Amino acid sequence: MRKVLIVEDDKFLAAIFALFIKDMGFELAGMCRSGLEAMEVCKKERPDVVLMDIHLEGEMDGIQTAEKIQREQEIPVIFVSSDTSSSIVERAIVSNSYGYLVKPIQKKELAISIDLAYYKHKAVLDQKKREESFRKYLSDAPIPIVMLKDGIICYLNIEALDLFHSHYIEDLIGLPFMNFVEQSSKTEFASFIQAEPVKGKLPGRRFVRIKALHGQLVDAVVRGSWVTFNGSDSLQLFLNDATLPLAQ
Repeated sequence: MRKVLIVEDDKFLAAIFALFIKDMGFELAGMCRSGLEAMEVCKKERPDVVLMDIHLEGEMDGIQTAEKIQREQEIPVIFVSSDTSSSIVERAIVSNSYGYLVKPIQKKELAISIDLAYYKHKAVLDQKKREESFRKYLSDAPIPIVMLKDGIICYLNIEALDLFHSHYIEDLIGLPFMNFVEQSSKTEFASFIQAEPVKGKLPGRRFVRIKALHGQLVDAVVRGSWVTFNGSDSLQLFLNDATLPLAQ
């Protein structure tokens, strides 16, 4: 049973929403009138979804409260407000909320919004867990791995740092990988990463000469595959030092 917290400074509306919640078969986690109280109840009750009015008692409005709850406690928030001014709606959009319902609302509309927020948030958390597991795999991998987004280095593991003769990931993050491909290998490497993948993997492997951070040249055997990383399609490159046995 999903738990829903109501944050509403109008006692009459809060009571109506509470009836809706119970009629829909959800559990009422509580009713709050201020942002500070809402944050405390979230810590204690851990609701699955929060229904948040915009204009609340206290120093924080609903949008500020929602941002804190979502950032610090990872609980999805649905705004429920009669305020449709462009400035408020724009703030709500950039707060990464899970919906914006305009009062007055119908019970069925509320039920659908709660279910959508719950399952969307669950999918987000599942994806986050998969990416955390993938990051651990990258970090622990015994071979150099570099992640590219649109040709830009967005992640590399410790083994890759060693290959590039660097101690700091900041030396390479945000730079085009092609900057580190020696001129004689650029055409071959470009054709390799643009090849049509087979079941997500780039066909075969290529010998590429890599320029390390301070100009050292390293001959590497490169393999690649397309994966989801940080929520978007990214190219995963395996870079084996060609002078060492090839890791499988």
